[in-house]
Amino acid sequence: MDQSLVDRTLDYLSAGLAGDTRALDAVCDPGFENIRCDEAGRVVTLTRARFLSGFQTPGRQAYEKAGAISPLVTSEYDGHGTVVVRRVQGSVPVLHTLVWRREEGEWRTLLREFTFVRGMAECGQIQT
Repeated sequence: MDQSLVDRTLDYLSAGLAGDTRALDAVCDPGFENIRCDEAGRVVTLTRARFLSGFQTPGRQAYEKAGAISPLVTSEYDGHGTVVVRRVQGSVPVLHTLVWRREEGEWRTLLREFTFVRGMAECGQIQT
């Protein structure tokens, strides 16, 4: 497992937990998308602006109940890296797949985040 990719991902998730929009803004590519799907096959794609705005919403619930975070696997290809992470929100497992771009030897830019949840209501920024 690429520890530098895991560390960068954990920094990103920590920024989300803290609601640190400045850190999230700095790492997300201008074309970043957060793609969420659930067991029913529903898919919601959040643009970068929509994703970041959810962290500024008063009373937001996104990530507030996050528990243990476990990196499962990393993969590197053509200057890109992918990390799959499992975390627990409340008592519900959530899977994230994050796609990063390596720049000057460092994992700097997050291109995509794919999130699989049991139901869209579990996505704090999504109203069903």
